[in-house]
Amino acid sequence: MRQSVAMICLFGAVMAAGIQPAQGQSDTSRVTQSCVGKANKEKISAYVVLLRLRGDIYAKWKETGVWSADPEADKALDGHSLYWAHQLKIGHAITAGAMDGDYWDNVALIVFEAASSEEAESIVKADPAVRAHVFQAQVRPFNVFWLTNKFNPDTQVCGDAQPPASK
Repeated sequence: MRQSVAMICLFGAVMAAGIQPAQGQSDTSRVTQSCVGKANKEKISAYVVLLRLRGDIYAKWKETGVWSADPEADKALDGHSLYWAHQLKIGHAITAGAMDGDYWDNVALIVFEAASSEEAESIVKADPAVRAHVFQAQVRPFNVFWLTNKFNPDTQVCGDAQPPASK
């Protein structure tokens, strides 16, 4: 009998210890839900570079529908991709994108951080495709009011997805 009571007490102690999270571990029952919203707490003062393919290169492509073999331009474009991938890794680049389609006025844009307009110009001038004059580039100040956090793995749409009613 004494042995049975001891076993029950030992079993109870083991079970109770197993229920409590170990020190330093989080209690998964209290995980808070992360809702889609702003990733940044305040406005980000940044720069945007607007990039446009040089006119004669675009004209040849538009006329023939074929990207003409230009080893120098191709090398510069490859360098452009590597350059901005590096800018992303070191924390300068925030986002990038390009207009789709074959319109003459299409641009690509890259939003990035720099300490000054002079540094922003210097960063863009170091882009191999800008240096090789494959892209025309224009740098402007750009305010990022918010970035979405929806691409974080634990983020989801919460509550009513309807826009608030205006009063």
